[in-house]
Amino acid sequence: MVTKILKRITEFCSYKAPEGTTRNSRKAGFTIVELMVVIIIVNVLAGIGVPKCTDLIEKSKQKVDLMKLHLLKDAINRHLYESDMFSVSNAADSTYTKDLQKCLKEGSGAALFIIELHKVMPANYQGKRDAQCNVSELMRRGGFLKDVFDEAGMGAIGDIVAQRYEHPDGKASEIQSNSRFTATTTSNGENKNYVRTYPTNPVFISRALNTSSYYSGTNQYRVAFKIQWTDKKPESHSVEVFIGKEKASDSEGRWDSALLTCQDVCFSTYGRDKGCKKSTCMR
Repeated sequence: MVTKILKRITEFCSYKAPEGTTRNSRKAGFTIVELMVVIIIVNVLAGIGVPKCTDLIEKSKQKVDLMKLHLLKDAINRHLYESDMFSVSNAADSTYTKDLQKCLKEGSGAALFIIELHKVMPANYQGKRDAQCNVSELMRRGGFLKDVFDEAGMGAIGDIVAQRYEHPDGKASEIQSNSRFTATTTSNGENKNYVRTYPTNPVFISRALNTSSYYSGTNQYRVAFKIQWTDKKPESHSVEVFIGKEKASDSEGRWDSALLTCQDVCFSTYGRDKGCKKSTCMR
């Protein structure tokens, strides 16, 4: 049937009359059955081809975003060679630094910043949430993190983290947009004066780091950009960067359970086999 239809299409589109006929006597058009078969075939091919093409495009964007994790890692490690950016002199007090050093050796690492992914609203960037281990305390201590973010091409995120550190309650009257990031006020049904902060020019381009298909309404999927001493060893004097779930108590928040997309991109500078060996894919 398919071969016959393809032959008819070829004849119909040809300037030559089919063999044994004249130009004027050839049959024009198709039967309803033939047209239906063609439509079904086209729909099947589109159903297979379009998602594959979309996945390839998304995977390419995810690869670009993954490279930005490596840029961030390189920027941090350069500063580690120039100075000890996690030292007591750069923190508010020795207790904080002691806790931070402990977190950098643990499986869940320490959070640089957090992204709240939503199905409808733009991604919301924050320096920290709740009592999780984070490094935003160091943002103003000697300018180390600000320089790191700038060198990694994430200056807008650095600005957001700094303002979020200065104004932890996130009040609209306190957090002000600048040329690199935008602060908008919205309501999620519970908080009437809720501020979302995000880079004016997106830092990340993949769908995986800009939206969430899991939740709608007031719910959000939070991921944290985390750092950890390489192989959890301070003597390595180098760090790895990975994306995990927000809270340290979540198994997905560990270094070996980094964010893994269903396009098989592992958001960890440890690499796919090591950084995502316990991960399940997230669409």
